[in-house]
Amino acid sequence: MQWAIKLDMAIPRPIRVILRGVGQVFFCGNAITGLLFLIALYIGGVTAGLAATVGVVTSTITAYVLGFSEDDIDAGLYGFNGTLVGPCLFLFLENTPLLWVYVVLASILSSVVLAALIRILTPYKIPASTSPFVLTCWMFMIAVYSFDSLSRGPVLSAPGIPETIANADLPVTAWLSMANETTELWYVALTKGIAEVMFADNVLVGILFLIGIAITSWRGAFMAFCGAFVGVLVPVLLGASQNLIEMGLYAFNPVLTMMAIGWVFLKPSAGTALLALLAGVLTVICQAGLANFLAPVGLPTLTFPFVLTMWMFLFAASMSKHWSS
Repeated sequence: MQWAIKLDMAIPRPIRVILRGVGQVFFCGNAITGLLFLIALYIGGVTAGLAATVGVVTSTITAYVLGFSEDDIDAGLYGFNGTLVGPCLFLFLENTPLLWVYVVLASILSSVVLAALIRILTPYKIPASTSPFVLTCWMFMIAVYSFDSLSRGPVLSAPGIPETIANADLPVTAWLSMANETTELWYVALTKGIAEVMFADNVLVGILFLIGIAITSWRGAFMAFCGAFVGVLVPVLLGASQNLIEMGLYAFNPVLTMMAIGWVFLKPSAGTALLALLAGVLTVICQAGLANFLAPVGLPTLTFPFVLTMWMFLFAASMSKHWSS
């Protein structure tokens, strides 16, 4: 939207770059969108908002100090991984004063990892996206087992052999009926699916995120919503745990995948929308597989199902006469 672009450019450069970094979590390089995202995070929880702020500021300053591309920095590309690192570590690790130092170190590393991956992937025209965040957080989560002053929080599962889900808690018909209870289930699952991209278990945060995306692009918002829908419907049909579905934990990766394929990295068209839909469905399968694969080491999938699926589809699209960017 033109008014959002004008407001973006009116914001002083340092603040604009920081807010763009927050917006880039959803591929939105607009400071107004980033500001709305940050406000939503503070609404979801002050600690999460502060952690995201520390992360995005630290990772952006690191990029400046290390002399990375100023165009990339100005676009917010060195900020969004740091934005995710902060709330992630506070969610999965025990909240102590030392954890703030840990967040700063991880945010610094995320910018270094991003620069390295850009160098590796640019010849193939493949984006690093949130892979630096994933790799950095995995490293820092595993490292706490060697430190007395840091430990995992209750949300981070202990290492163990994955178990088969005994049942899906609710039959498929309960999700597909026209009852008021079903409407509420879908409403909660869809909105939380969008919110969980930034680790927010909050319906209002999800709504604000969707509004923020729409400020930048209606197609982007549509793809985000479709991704959330796929992330609810497919697990329901496959018999996944209702609790995980309703918390949006199967939806946040398809949200990013469908936005990346259907809006950002391939030319928007009906064909790329169909490709994005297929990618969204496969992201759900990929997430379930990676969750079981990582269970023995006690690591969450984070956004790696999205990253892995996006990479596969972008590499495949580059070989196609129909979907090349």
